[in-house]
Amino acid sequence: MDPTDGYENLTDGHLDQLKKGRGDQELAEYRGWSRELIQGKWSPLVIYVLLGVSILLSVVILGTVFKLSRGTPEQTKSFIAEFRNEISQLKENLLHIQLPDQWSQGNQKRYYFSTRKTTWKEAQTFCESMGAHLVVINNAEEQLYLQQNGRCTNWIGLHDTVEEGKWRWVDGTDYDSNMKFWDSSQPNGHESYEEDCVVTSCSGQWHDWPCDSIHTSICEKSA
Repeated sequence: MDPTDGYENLTDGHLDQLKKGRGDQELAEYRGWSRELIQGKWSPLVIYVLLGVSILLSVVILGTVFKLSRGTPEQTKSFIAEFRNEISQLKENLLHIQLPDQWSQGNQKRYYFSTRKTTWKEAQTFCESMGAHLVVINNAEEQLYLQQNGRCTNWIGLHDTVEEGKWRWVDGTDYDSNMKFWDSSQPNGHESYEEDCVVTSCSGQWHDWPCDSIHTSICEKSA
């Protein structure tokens, strides 16, 4: 959702709606972004950083309501563009905050269980921004660990986007010789749309799924 949709036609009659509606929605959206970053046991410094981000966001939202209520239509339009850029930058900065406490320790690997729902490509890009990649499952022990600690459906680093039916791991691990944990009748494709990426099911088994669908994900990097 675009934070500034509808602002161009703002009137005095809409101001209360903005204060009670849009402002709350914006704050809720960015609290959702920050919620992912407070998983695990964090130091007081991390908590203060996130608190500062929340306060800054609140100031921006309140400032937006105030300026929109006092400016001319031309000033409002100009401010909307500036506000949109500020929100975009805040989101970008928040996305790339990297703190070691976010990662859980597994067997010779560290895992990041993302709570953000994205496409497969966006999930892989997010993992790469932290020096990692979507998880590559190498053995039954790792499969069980992820099943016990992950959410119901998660993107993993397996796909056949390069060649249909030719499954590949994102780190180059050989698919044919590696262990596989497909659910019954999977992968099964679909006659109406492509299912070229892989998610874990609620039981932990793998399903092929459309890459542009939205799921949480698991990143991994060396311990």
